[in-house]
Amino acid sequence: MRLIGRIVLWGFALVGLAVTLAGAGVVVALLYFPTQDDDLPDRIVLRLDLNEKLVDGRGDGAPWRAVLGEPALTLRAVVAALDAAADDARVIGLSVRLGAAPIGIAMAQELRQAIARFRAAGKFALAYAQSFDGMGDGTPEYYLAAAFDEIWMQPSGTLALTGIALEMPFFGETLDKIGVQPEFEQRHEYKAAVEIFTRAGISRPARQSLERVLASWMRQIVGGIGSDRDIAANRLRELIDRAPLLAAEARDAGLIDKLGYRDEFLAALRERGGKRIDLSRYASTLAQVGAAVALIYGTGPIEAGDGGGPFGDRRFSADAVANAIAQAARDQAIRAIILRIDSPGGSYIASDRVRRAVLQARQSGKTVIASMGEYAASGGYFAAMAANKIVALPGTLTGSIGVFGGKFATEAMWRKLGVQWSRIAVGANAGMWSAITPFQPSALARHRAAIDAIYSDFTAKLARDRKLAADRIDAVARGRVWTGADALEIGLVDALGGLTKALVLTRAALDLAADAPMRLVLFPAAQSPIDRLRGALAKGVPLSGALTRMLAGTQGPPIAAWARWLEPIFGDLWALRPRAGLLQLLPFRLVR
Repeated sequence: MRLIGRIVLWGFALVGLAVTLAGAGVVVALLYFPTQDDDLPDRIVLRLDLNEKLVDGRGDGAPWRAVLGEPALTLRAVVAALDAAADDARVIGLSVRLGAAPIGIAMAQELRQAIARFRAAGKFALAYAQSFDGMGDGTPEYYLAAAFDEIWMQPSGTLALTGIALEMPFFGETLDKIGVQPEFEQRHEYKAAVEIFTRAGISRPARQSLERVLASWMRQIVGGIGSDRDIAANRLRELIDRAPLLAAEARDAGLIDKLGYRDEFLAALRERGGKRIDLSRYASTLAQVGAAVALIYGTGPIEAGDGGGPFGDRRFSADAVANAIAQAARDQAIRAIILRIDSPGGSYIASDRVRRAVLQARQSGKTVIASMGEYAASGGYFAAMAANKIVALPGTLTGSIGVFGGKFATEAMWRKLGVQWSRIAVGANAGMWSAITPFQPSALARHRAAIDAIYSDFTAKLARDRKLAADRIDAVARGRVWTGADALEIGLVDALGGLTKALVLTRAALDLAADAPMRLVLFPAAQSPIDRLRGALAKGVPLSGALTRMLAGTQGPPIAAWARWLEPIFGDLWALRPRAGLLQLLPFRLVR
């Protein structure tokens, strides 16, 4: 029956593939050869809908982004368009819809900075939201909205400016009950990711580290909103403690300017004059000029290998990123490299591979600027720390300089189920990574030695890269998590800002004028589906898997739909496995 089912699915997949490929020329043409629209009106009001999730990445990754409702616009494109519009006499204002899609604190800050530059040029900026997440937390979204001239909200909406909360589960008691023994080592007390498996609640060091992060975030949010809305910090904290606020309460408190439905907002917008143009259309007309700077993204958990799976830029493939850095370093037309990192960490070996590529690029004479997004922690920081300069947003989560590793031993669980395991092995530590038996004394000793060696290597390289004394290393490391603002004070980063600030530092490093134009060039270059197919086949990937990789990264609903079918059929799956030497941030989540 299983074989019959797979044959049926193959039939569906092949039919869909035929249909898809019939129209692939049109899809590819639209993707890789965007039309330039120079016929724009003389008075423009840019329109941006942030109810759709904004991507901080390449924007040419997994094919089903369209199916999942993700936008074609990236954070990079939005910021570039706003900066261009600030100098464009035709653009008079900006209209943004907010409230539905969650946004990170660091991303909100990068957008706030772009909006501030836009407004400083004499343009207006209006924000509209039906509600600021009245059934959850709307704090980051409102933090962004506060940067606008005028904030509108629907009269029935709610302003959930409730502050920030983190939460995490602890499975220690559960695992003990079912007979699963977690055997993990952490270096050191603040590297608390594994504690969710070993403890019944949060440890004191982990709590201290996260309380410091929350306090830093709240200072930034209160300071930003208070300055934007002219509300004293004490008064704003009182309002936060009262929230969620009803629409009239929010207006009376000075947090909302106008209450109205979307049609009323649009009517008021029309009174200002100008024609509303999608920011994506405006961005498509922009031509990049000036010195060429490579832009390389490292997004998601850091893994060894060259990527090529179905998940696009959501995984930080060490080989792919390192090869892109090397390619940019060899390219004589490239003046410098910006490495944009948005990663909570991952494999130690993979992170070290990227750091090595950064060092080699610098040795070749290329300036490397690391720019941090929401996260650049643990292995993400490891990959960045050898850059000439490191730039973070104030709200970026970084640091987490430490390591953990280990496994789960399930022998007791199997015994409860009446299952007995036997082993035949040659070698004292053969099978030490078995998911059945605990570490034997000799294996545990070797595991601890490896964890100690990784931590020593991490901190030693940090001392060289950042020129920090040994006693200073101990004060900033041991697994502590920092915001970008705190990281600047302790010497882990060099400046605060987003990609725009990274470009400022790049110009300075190249001795260019402060207003010198710069052209960002994505490395590696986007590949066509046919190129992706050829590359996979050249690596010896079976045809079935090569076809799924060909479709990965191609935009459009038809391809998206059939790539989703093909992937599980062809078995190009990424399995979880026990791994040692993980550099990873504490796995908490924002309460939304």
